[in-house]
Amino acid sequence: MRPDDDSPPISEPYRVVADVMEQRQTWKVLADPKQPLDLPGDLTDRCNSIVRDAVRHSGWAPFHYARKHQGLVEPWRFHVVHADACRKLAVRIPEWFTDVKPTNKLPAMLAACGALVLVNWLPQFDEQQAKEKQVLVNEEHLAAASAAVQNLLLLLTAAGLGTYWSSGGFFRDPLMASKLGIDPAEKLLAAVFVDYLPGRADPSIERIPGKHRDARSPRTEWMREIENLD
Repeated sequence: MRPDDDSPPISEPYRVVADVMEQRQTWKVLADPKQPLDLPGDLTDRCNSIVRDAVRHSGWAPFHYARKHQGLVEPWRFHVVHADACRKLAVRIPEWFTDVKPTNKLPAMLAACGALVLVNWLPQFDEQQAKEKQVLVNEEHLAAASAAVQNLLLLLTAAGLGTYWSSGGFFRDPLMASKLGIDPAEKLLAAVFVDYLPGRADPSIERIPGKHRDARSPRTEWMREIENLD
């Protein structure tokens, strides 16, 4: 971590969390869908367990309003797609969708990831509620689900796994939701591709770093402090 010059003495847990935040980095990992990345079984089992545990802990994100859908109060849903299913999806997406362009990276990402975690949020519509209130409630639901996504990214980073937060592409399509058995009331927020072999050189895969990490602005440009009011 790069502490500020004016940083006060802080606890070790704080520094650990801050370090993980700074270490988290986006990497898009690609493989040929016809020759997908082969992951060792023992590694896959260990990493699958980590992903499950990370998802469970991610559910400690705060939420303001109880969604109350299907007996659950949380405004988010997580769907974990394991490697074997991802490899099948890499082949079937071009079969299910006729408009897959040759430049589309989704099949290649599915051919390389160790797992895919789809994080959805649940919009809420109430005819008895004012439109402004509905907008506010849904903004709160979306913000809460986004906090859960960040929890997941940080936990996986802390566990030594790589992540890529994708907007989802074809995973936003109702047809895909139907194929995966996902409730149509859910709306995709994040398709998190999890890399089980981060940083390891492998001629069968390509790694592309996130494009915004080195373009971040100084904190002083987007943070201001309000000390006094007249």
